[in-house]
Amino acid sequence: MAAPEAERELALGFFGSRFERATPAERDYLRAMADASTGDEGVVQSADVAAVLGRRPQSLSPARDTLIKKGLIYSAERGQIAFTVPHFGRFLRSGS
Repeated sequence: MAAPEAERELALGFFGSRFERATPAERDYLRAMADASTGDEGVVQSADVAAVLGRRPQSLSPARDTLIKKGLIYSAERGQIAFTVPHFGRFLRSGS
C-alpha cells in the first residue's frame, strides 16, 4: 500500500531534483536514454541514444560527459551508458 506513495515522493524529490540539475540538452539525452532502454534500467548503447535523437553519437559527447560529471549516468564500458539511480529511466518514461 505504501509503494505508490513512496514512488510519488521519489518522483517529486529524488528524481525530480536530479532531472532539474540537467540542462535542456542533457534532459533530451536522458529522455532518449530512457526511450532507448530495452530493459528496466539496463545498459544502453550510446549509438541507440543517438538514433533516438536522430544525431551522430560524436555530437552527443558533450552532453554525455557533463551528465557523467554530474553523477546522473555512468559509462558501463566503451559505447555503453546507464543511469546511476535505479528506476530513473522509468521516471523519465512516465512523462517527467
